[in-house]
Amino acid sequence: MKQGIKTAAYNVQLDREAAMQYVMMGPMNGGGGYQTLFIVVILLLLAVILLMFFRQRPGQPETREPVAKADAKAVEPSESGSEDKLEVALRLLDENERRVVEALVAKGGEMLQKDISYELGFSRVKAHRVVQSLVKRGLVTMEEHYNTNRVSLVDWLKG
Repeated sequence: MKQGIKTAAYNVQLDREAAMQYVMMGPMNGGGGYQTLFIVVILLLLAVILLMFFRQRPGQPETREPVAKADAKAVEPSESGSEDKLEVALRLLDENERRVVEALVAKGGEMLQKDISYELGFSRVKAHRVVQSLVKRGLVTMEEHYNTNRVSLVDWLKG
């Protein structure tokens, strides 16, 4: 009987040690789970990067021909060189930028930014962003004018 109690106590001792080893190892350490998790995360990151790199932007054609060829085909000689430059510039702009440049041309090449916002129905933020993109493209200049900005077409577009 004493031997049976010792054996039972020994078995309980072994079960406790096995449980402690499992707790200390954790469920992931036994089968290489961290490595598998790491590989899955890396593969997911690669998939996201590839999707972002290869996705087609909406509104853009699948194939694009170089800008120089498109300009050479579309520009026909005329008596006014500034009109040709303006036509080429307008074709290369998105819709909002084109609307701003057309409004500037209609007003003599110079407007206040708040007037651009009001006349075109843009928010103040949208008007500022569109004007900033035109400044970066070198089509307009912007100078502070009290609590707004004075936006002017560059000289080579005024004609």
